[in-house]
Amino acid sequence: MVNLITQIEKEPTVIKVAAATIGIGILFLGTRGCNMAFNNRQINKPSCNIVSRATGLMGHVEYVKYKDGSADVKIYPNIWGHRYASSKFYQDLNGDGKIDRVRINGPKWQFHKLKLAATRDDYEANKKQFDYADRLLQELKRKYPK
Repeated sequence: MVNLITQIEKEPTVIKVAAATIGIGILFLGTRGCNMAFNNRQINKPSCNIVSRATGLMGHVEYVKYKDGSADVKIYPNIWGHRYASSKFYQDLNGDGKIDRVRINGPKWQFHKLKLAATRDDYEANKKQFDYADRLLQELKRKYPK
């Protein structure tokens, strides 16, 4: 008899935890779905081709390939979006497949949010950033050749 009463007392807690878990899951799936609906797109213009893909919960990557061979890559943070985390902007100005400029901005709420502005001349001091950006650019070029 005691076991039955204990089990009945525990059931509402289990139901509450299950409902909360399901509710949070629906919230995350809805957020991810909206991110995909707003950011998964491809635009072809006479001057450039633009590809945007959702990443993570709220982030996305934009790749712009210009007709002259140059390219831009913009990375919006995955989890909290660019209002709450840093974003990155890379430019291949001459179309040689190597990033010429790196710019990293802190979140929108932060004063003096510019964290890094570097050119290829600053490669040695920012090797990790440039190497990452070069690999990302090559990956995007293979994935979206137009």
